Amino acid sequence: MADKRIGIVGGIVVVLAAVVAYRVLTPHQAAQDALVSVGRGVITDVGTVTVIHAGVSPETVDYDGKTVQAGAGHQYVLLDCRIEAPSQDVDFDDFQLVRDRAPLGHEVNVGNHADAGYFYWTYLDASGRPAGQTLATAKAFIARLSFKVPSDVPSAYLFYWGLYWGPFELH
Repeated sequence: MADKRIGIVGGIVVVLAAVVAYRVLTPHQAAQDALVSVGRGVITDVGTVTVIHAGVSPETVDYDGKTVQAGAGHQYVLLDCRIEAPSQDVDFDDFQLVRDRAPLGHEVNVGNHADAGYFYWTYLDASGRPAGQTLATAKAFIARLSFKVPSDVPSAYLFYWGLYWGPFELH
């Protein structure tokens, strides 16, 4: 029993030593870039996503296909994006709408990203209308990202793990 505990403690010590050595011996920006590249998944460069239309609207479509209103003093920013990646491999929740370019980890979201109605996404068909799904085998697809923002925000960038698109004028 004591040998098992010593083995577990030894394993923990080795892992902690490796993490500390990595943080100390690797330049800060390189370490940060390595961690970011792990989270990106299939979207690894700006060319993977093309914003084909940007607009604003007082409403959007929620995950159930129902129309939702932004409410007084707000609007939805609608970004129609062509994504050159298999749809099942894209984590839409990692997209953000931010005020400006900033060092990674210091982005400032436009609007309240904790609001339940802040963000929706849906696949679009070839005519630009919401579609319930896309082919799982498709290597590229179009999706609409909808972000609820205050009406007085003049511009914003689409952000995904250190990658930026925009700025987009919101008036």
